[in-house]
Amino acid sequence: MSSMINGFTRTAMAHPTRVLAGLLCIAGALRLAIAAAPTAAWPMMDRDPVKLELVMQLVVTCSNPESLGGAPQSKDGKRTEIWPIVGGRFEGKGIRGVVIPGGGDFPVLRPDGVEVIDALYRLRTDDGVTIIIHNVGLTYPGARPGDEHYRLAPQFIAPVGKYDWLNRNLFIATLTDVPKGMEQARGPSENDRLIQVYRVY
Repeated sequence: MSSMINGFTRTAMAHPTRVLAGLLCIAGALRLAIAAAPTAAWPMMDRDPVKLELVMQLVVTCSNPESLGGAPQSKDGKRTEIWPIVGGRFEGKGIRGVVIPGGGDFPVLRPDGVEVIDALYRLRTDDGVTIIIHNVGLTYPGARPGDEHYRLAPQFIAPVGKYDWLNRNLFIATLTDVPKGMEQARGPSENDRLIQVYRVY
């Protein structure tokens, strides 16, 4: 044993760089072995549960869809039509007003088969403030055709002041048919959709 120790000592003194490199290789191998060792699965539990608060409801009125013409394929998927936004109303906590005509919903069917909702339009509050809303989301297929549902992530741009809480929060939204009594469409060439906006906290 003493001869082995003496031999290692002589080698270390004669070739310190070579010995250090060997020790580093051994340490690296040990770290890899520890990292590769199986570990217990992390428990899936809510540490800080997400809560939702319904803060706004919008009835957005569109005209009949317009064909884009030309080939349906575009750089981000298949686009065949747009839905011009022609009006509507909205109400919420300390906020209400109208949907300004002139925006639109520009849906796209991605190459992976997912339909994306992409709507950009403006709101005007009853006290004269204009707010931009960009509402992007996904279509989730239902068990049968016509049973689809939608989950959106609206982003607002509001001026500093009374409504800037819209800039400082995260929101998700749903898109459904409009209940009786909330309709805004006028005539067969217009159609409504109800968007319910929830603050995430």
